[in-house]
Amino acid sequence: MPPPPPPPAPSVTDSPLTRGKIPDHLLRVSDLDPGVLPTLLDLADDMKREPLGWLDSLRGATVGCVFEKPSTRTRVSLATAAQRLGMAAIVLNRDELQLGHGETVADTARVLSSYLDAITVRTYEHSTVEEVAESSSVPVINALTNSHHPCQSLADLMALREHFGTLAGLRAAFIGDGKSNTCNSFLSACAASGMHLVIASPPGYETDADLLEEARQTADQTGGSVSVTTEPEEAVRDAQALYAEVWVAMDQHDQAAERTTHLARYRVDDLLLSQAPQDAMVLHCLPAVRGQEITSDILDGPRCLAWQQAANRLPTAQAVLHTLITTSQQRAG
Repeated sequence: MPPPPPPPAPSVTDSPLTRGKIPDHLLRVSDLDPGVLPTLLDLADDMKREPLGWLDSLRGATVGCVFEKPSTRTRVSLATAAQRLGMAAIVLNRDELQLGHGETVADTARVLSSYLDAITVRTYEHSTVEEVAESSSVPVINALTNSHHPCQSLADLMALREHFGTLAGLRAAFIGDGKSNTCNSFLSACAASGMHLVIASPPGYETDADLLEEARQTADQTGGSVSVTTEPEEAVRDAQALYAEVWVAMDQHDQAAERTTHLARYRVDDLLLSQAPQDAMVLHCLPAVRGQEITSDILDGPRCLAWQQAANRLPTAQAVLHTLITTSQQRAG
């Protein structure tokens, strides 16, 4: 039997806008009103169950995927998500664009948005994706910067909701570098979802104070909470989800020895997991350096959601593309 027809595209006067305004761009998790998050996850759930049910929803549309950093999950999930919406995906590396020959980011964004229905950008400085969004006439999606990784956090929330059934009131601990893009986005995601998050990081790796204050203000509205500590054992004591992340990012290899020394206490292993509740699960955004931030026994074991998180990068990307593009089209029309 052919797949069921997709549901009608959301209008700017119907849900999910009745629970919050859909943003023009997704550059940070905090761009999404707390009321929009569950609706976006609901759509991702539907798309995971019926992955080909939206093939005609954006037929003829095109998304440009600008990559200045290497990628496995982001590149493949975005391209596949576009295909499942009937879209074409054009992957663009910096060296293939005039960006590498003197054209400004603003000029490139203005031109690309005249051809495309959405632009995704994976780059280094967050200011770059902000500049793209300022000059683009179509939705811009942050596919990772050094400061934020919203697409990953949506997949994280989806995996947690699938496992625990709810996000509100869930207790989580982020173990490691509190300045990382993954931590910054997970912080915002937990606050918007009414979760209770404890970030455990060593001195010098603390989360930005402004981001913490922003998250606390959001958590005050949603019933969640945010706190920080230097002690991983304290962070996991009541945590139902423990988040491990690679210690040395792809552009930090010159700091590898220093970072490994500072973060050595923040490994998620059997000992740390034993100090968490018995129902606690482990998160990891991948790629992982086995034996550093997480042991193979944990990563491959039954209490790890890393592979579910990775799989969920596809339906969440599909939901984001569909929601932002259809809303943009309706506003323009």
